[in-house]
Amino acid sequence: MHTSDIMTELTEAEPLDSLIRRLGSPESTILIYSASCVFQIPQVDGAIGYQKIGNCAVVIGDPMCQPENIAELTGAFHRYCQECNLKVVYFLVHEDFAHWSINNGCHTLIQVGEELSINPMTFHKRHKLQGKVNHASRHGVVVKEYKNHDPALESQIKSTAEAWVKGRHGPQIHLGHIDFFSDADHRIFYAQENDRIVGLLLLSPLDSIPGWVVCFHLVVLDAPTGTTECLMCSTFDILASENSHYLCLGIACGSKLGEVRGLSLISKLLAGFIFKVAGSIFRLNARAVYLSKYHPQSAPTFLVSRDKLSLTELFALKKLLNVKL
Repeated sequence: MHTSDIMTELTEAEPLDSLIRRLGSPESTILIYSASCVFQIPQVDGAIGYQKIGNCAVVIGDPMCQPENIAELTGAFHRYCQECNLKVVYFLVHEDFAHWSINNGCHTLIQVGEELSINPMTFHKRHKLQGKVNHASRHGVVVKEYKNHDPALESQIKSTAEAWVKGRHGPQIHLGHIDFFSDADHRIFYAQENDRIVGLLLLSPLDSIPGWVVCFHLVVLDAPTGTTECLMCSTFDILASENSHYLCLGIACGSKLGEVRGLSLISKLLAGFIFKVAGSIFRLNARAVYLSKYHPQSAPTFLVSRDKLSLTELFALKKLLNVKL
């Protein structure tokens, strides 16, 4: 578990990856791949996962508990942060919690993206997508699942991921650090061309939905055309054969901000301008364009600030997103 600190009032804290699987949202899985803290209270079965950045606590995903325990858990968390002089920001939370929080003491709400998901049982490849998959298959791309411990194959998977990270250039943002072997419950799929791995996909389980989340998905630059589609669609087919009805493909940003509350007109216009500029620099809508070929369902995700949004919260978000220009 990649946690630098555990903030808990319990004598024996449940491991973070177990909490996420049992009570978390798809966005909560990001916590596994970053230095995260956990807040818990004895009265509630659940936790709040966050990163402490400067004097700001940035919560990733919804609080991990039953809906009836939201008020008690978040109230205790806010009191704890106040005692520690920490500002609170919630990032990538769902609509229900975002609207509840803005009506229960939080100041600012901004829709910043969409959670995209499919039902593997009802997914159908359309003609153009099927053509991409067929092209990769004709060039020898085969998709397999890593199941049995194989040191040589594990080394190749790690090397492929490391090479992909090193090969990235230009402005970029990312949440968490790629690690394909941090949790035994994760599932690894790989695309192979002859004896070379050209693509990787990591799934994390969620019992609360139930279903799966695509945590990482990468394809090397010189892979045959259609490799990424072949990897994704093969994974869909495997999940469908297992009667799985939910797969989160990840979070994507549009070309502009959605719902905004708690900002003045000038601040709202400035936020929209900053988002537009950032979208152009980091190509924020590229992921949405790519994932649209799978015709996913979408659900809005929000940023919520406990206090008036200031430079403190914005700096914390910049650090969270690992902004690189």
